[in-house]
Amino acid sequence: MGYLLALLSGVDYDFAKFVFGYLIFGTAHLSVSFSNDYFDREADRNSVKTAFSGGSKVLVEHPQLEALALKIALGLLLASAVVNVFFTFIYGYSFWFFIFGLLGGLLGWFYTAPPLKLAYRGLGELATILAVGLLMPGMGYFVASGSIGPLFQVFILPLGCYGLFFIITVELPDVESDANNHKKNFLVKWGRNAGRKICVTATIMGTVFMIILLMSGTTEVLDMGSFVLFSMIPLIASIMGLLVNIDNRKLIVRQVMFNMTSLILFLLLIDVSLFLHYTLTV
Repeated sequence: MGYLLALLSGVDYDFAKFVFGYLIFGTAHLSVSFSNDYFDREADRNSVKTAFSGGSKVLVEHPQLEALALKIALGLLLASAVVNVFFTFIYGYSFWFFIFGLLGGLLGWFYTAPPLKLAYRGLGELATILAVGLLMPGMGYFVASGSIGPLFQVFILPLGCYGLFFIITVELPDVESDANNHKKNFLVKWGRNAGRKICVTATIMGTVFMIILLMSGTTEVLDMGSFVLFSMIPLIASIMGLLVNIDNRKLIVRQVMFNMTSLILFLLLIDVSLFLHYTLTV
């Protein structure tokens, strides 16, 4: 999404730069899959695995792979930093580009890794909002243009709202196991009922921000009317979550699947819209 927004702002398409830049993001992102499994392995012993939560259970079932998982996580994070150095130098980008990419990798690492352990200290939601609203899509825009331009900046707040929707959704099934393992996230403190209300609030705010952008005319190169319609998908999903019996785990897991499917569909539709808009204007 970030890369497509940069193209629509007037940046020239460069496939080699895209792939080279994605190596920075992709290796750091993949590192999180291994580091979270490693540092969450004790918590995952008591969790129930779903398609979107509860961990992979690989290290729970195969503890002999723990050292390998940690090495892979560290190796991927280091690879991201090394590629970041080369990319910054080759394309002559500012030092801030390197810092931006490095911070993204470190945020993913310290989400569960000591000493910060953000997910265990009540900062997991804030970290996810920052990652989804700024660092992940912003990396694509930064790679393409060498800066965080105004066409992306206006999307930071709505995307942050969907980051909150995402993290609260994946926390829903694991409240008990998170509490038993001393995670201090929002749902452990306030409960599932408050969590699903936050999901509704987040998706309402996401739609409101999209409407504001539509009415302001600041994104006239985009089809913001379609974006507003697309935002109805996660909004409707979150509202339906208010009808779910939160004491029934099967229904909670089904709602998580519904929420996540709605979010993925929403983002895919935006990406397709951006891509089609770009291909029709070049």
